Amino acid sequence: MSGWSGRVVAVTGGLSGMGRATAELLRGEGAEVAVIDRSRPSNDDALAASGALMLQADVSDEAQIAEAFAAIDSRFGRLNGLFSNAGIARPEALVHEETLAQWQEVISVNLTGTFLVVREAVRRMVAGGGGAIVCTSSAMGTLAIPGGTNAYTASKGAINALVRQVAVDYARQDVRINAIAPGAIDTPLMWATTPPNEVEQMRTTIDSEVPLGKIGRPLDIANAVVWLLSDAAAYVTGAVYHVDGGASARMILSV
Repeated sequence: MSGWSGRVVAVTGGLSGMGRATAELLRGEGAEVAVIDRSRPSNDDALAASGALMLQADVSDEAQIAEAFAAIDSRFGRLNGLFSNAGIARPEALVHEETLAQWQEVISVNLTGTFLVVREAVRRMVAGGGGAIVCTSSAMGTLAIPGGTNAYTASKGAINALVRQVAVDYARQDVRINAIAPGAIDTPLMWATTPPNEVEQMRTTIDSEVPLGKIGRPLDIANAVVWLLSDAAAYVTGAVYHVDGGASARMILSV
């Protein structure tokens, strides 16, 4: 995919999983990349060695995010794209047992964090004549699985709604925004709430239930994100793309 030379893209949650795969793909295409992650990169991080700007910030902290985007301004002087990908999953409970603290921890990162980084990006894109944003939603933004993942499911459904609203409000300023809705993707977050002794059995279950017959790779998401950020998707905004091996297309009932 051509046309990335000289363009600047910020990636939150960019040190691992889907965010890292996207940042690496963008750098390989010639884009300037700013990686924002709450973890501190190692001194020999390959992304940093490739020339990416590495910024440590918690997306749920307004001051830290403002500072990170100011650093992008200082380094590059512009922003053409954003992959708002940072998110967390935590063990939750059925809604009648869930604590406010459990709820707020997930909502503050997944939803408020998305709002904060999208707001910073839109401000710059309006001033700079346009840009493209992709937010990480989830198949669980439109579907539910048993087990009380209340805050996670709610946060992803709300991201879909936020994407629609921002798309309509800023289309005439040439700011596009879409969401990617991954299914089962082999990342650290995928296994965050799974006991280690159950991981292999879950892999087997996923491979048997996903129509394409396998768990997804971070690169599968990165390819979709980079397309949505590119000029090839210039007429696409306000959409939610399911990249889930066909899982959301399959009816749960077999009769």
